[in-house]
Amino acid sequence: MKDRKNNIIEDIRKCASLEEPSRVPFLPLGCDFDVRQTPFTHREYRTDPEKMLELWKIVIAKFDYDWTLLFPDDLIEWQFTGIEVTDDDWIPPGVLRHLEPTRETLNSLRLPEPDKDGRMPLHLAGLRLIKKFFGSSRCVTSRIAAPFTAVSLLLGVQESLMLMLEDPQLFRDWMSWTERCNAIWAKAQVEAGADALWLGDCIATSKFIPLSTFVDFAAEPADRSAQLISKLGAFSFYHGNETRIDYFEAIAANISASAVNVGEGVDISQVKAAIGGKKCIMGNLNPVSMLQLGSVKDVEQETARIVNAGKPGGGYLFCTGEGIPHNTPPENVQACVQTLRRIGDYTCA
Repeated sequence: MKDRKNNIIEDIRKCASLEEPSRVPFLPLGCDFDVRQTPFTHREYRTDPEKMLELWKIVIAKFDYDWTLLFPDDLIEWQFTGIEVTDDDWIPPGVLRHLEPTRETLNSLRLPEPDKDGRMPLHLAGLRLIKKFFGSSRCVTSRIAAPFTAVSLLLGVQESLMLMLEDPQLFRDWMSWTERCNAIWAKAQVEAGADALWLGDCIATSKFIPLSTFVDFAAEPADRSAQLISKLGAFSFYHGNETRIDYFEAIAANISASAVNVGEGVDISQVKAAIGGKKCIMGNLNPVSMLQLGSVKDVEQETARIVNAGKPGGGYLFCTGEGIPHNTPPENVQACVQTLRRIGDYTCA
């Protein structure tokens, strides 16, 4: 595919530098919705590199995303540890059995081999195909889990939080091991063609932990992950579906991600006012109440409200607050991007 006249990679770089791009990039969290736009199942998508590419050909043609987010599930890089996961046709893999939260278990684990372990080679092959086809006309994006949340994927949310309280050093050691894994997996994905990595940290939020715990336990490992991604030459998009201003202020002060995604339960203008001079922001569109359940007019109005709040002065990427449900009306997603294209251009301002 030929590159666009306005390179999306350069636009995102400008946003991350708190500058004005040529237009606001459109980076929605399609995920399950994207799969339902294709003739194949989720299992086929997550296990077949050719279908990974085909999905993005279809979705880009329909909705003109500015990225290709290869994000079938959170468990790709962790299955080699021995966690048991589901394998349904239409539902992303989930954990059936977690690891035991013990020192013995941790000491028994090896580091991943992305060219050999589980679905990692398939995922990397998909990234290579997507990058070869789209070049720099789209921001080729993949994902890793920030260490605090990665431990919960391995041990379970309740078990990991209890471990943090009962044996803080062991919890930190688990995080340290996931950091080492992330370094290997992030490098493999960037070398395969990823321009950016989604840095997911949904457990390190006000929904699960107090702000002091976020600062004491989660922020520094997440920052090291963001720094690692930057050193590899890629962007990092930090996401926790956060909605509290004090947490956003802590993120801006402590995590050097390229951008931070804003959850749907807060006015993005307040986030812009609090941290817009320090950090590029993205997100905020409610994928359920607006995209799934709203009317086309609702979507147009809410998209315009969010863009008009985030756009001034640059440092803003358009994204949803969370993943778009699989049964969302396609016309609502089309209304969203059409509205953004109409009002998101900086060159005509």
